[in-house]
Amino acid sequence: MNKINFRLIFSGVLIFLIAHTVIGQRASIILGTEDWPPFSYKEKAKQHIAGLSTDVINETFKRMGVTVTRNKIFPWVRAQKNVYEGLVDAVYTASINDIRKKYCYFSSEPIITTTWFLFIQKSKKGVLVFEKLSDLKKKKVGLIRGYNYPPEFKNYIMENSVIQTVSKEIQNIAKLIVGRYEYMPAVAETTFYLAKNSPMLKKLDAYNNLYYFPTPLGTADFYLIFSKKTVKKAFVDRFSKALIEFKKTDKYQKILKKYATFL
Repeated sequence: MNKINFRLIFSGVLIFLIAHTVIGQRASIILGTEDWPPFSYKEKAKQHIAGLSTDVINETFKRMGVTVTRNKIFPWVRAQKNVYEGLVDAVYTASINDIRKKYCYFSSEPIITTTWFLFIQKSKKGVLVFEKLSDLKKKKVGLIRGYNYPPEFKNYIMENSVIQTVSKEIQNIAKLIVGRYEYMPAVAETTFYLAKNSPMLKKLDAYNNLYYFPTPLGTADFYLIFSKKTVKKAFVDRFSKALIEFKKTDKYQKILKKYATFL
């Protein structure tokens, strides 16, 4: 009887260890992202997804022996919905909030860290001000649906400002330039990249008609987030460790330099 119990216990422990190892392993992954240059965007010449975040993620998976079988750009609200429902395994690049944590695992290491600023039309500099949040009271502010803006800023404007929302960055910038609203929170790198390269925004001369206040709204870490429906926590932990190690390499520094003109 004791021998049987010992064998059962040993078999149970062995099965657990094997299962835990297998859970942390997988050969491929399906990704989703949004058009958010220079961090993620579709490179027309080669018809694939490029960008600083994309390159860092691809290289990390390569070092893990994991193949990215598909990566597609969606409007951010749809990208989030897809990862929540397990239609894709992971999406990027996302900051942390409670809703996302309910449906997704976050890597322990961010892909990028960047800063939110408040933009206006350059011609309104001196007319529109931003020294404190109360300067935005009853003002028109343009937002992207599904974005996780700095909490204090968002809480204030949702209660005190006139909010308009769109699904894409280009729409948001265009509406600011043509005067549909007065203020727009955004990441400077993305805003100026789009203003300089989007045919629609080039027609509006957006690049030369944007101004942002030097006081930042906040700094945020952005992550690759994994669907709890299709990805195990052990795999996310493996990715986190691989990402931390990759950031110590010369290859990582080369990626940063590659996109330095945008940053």
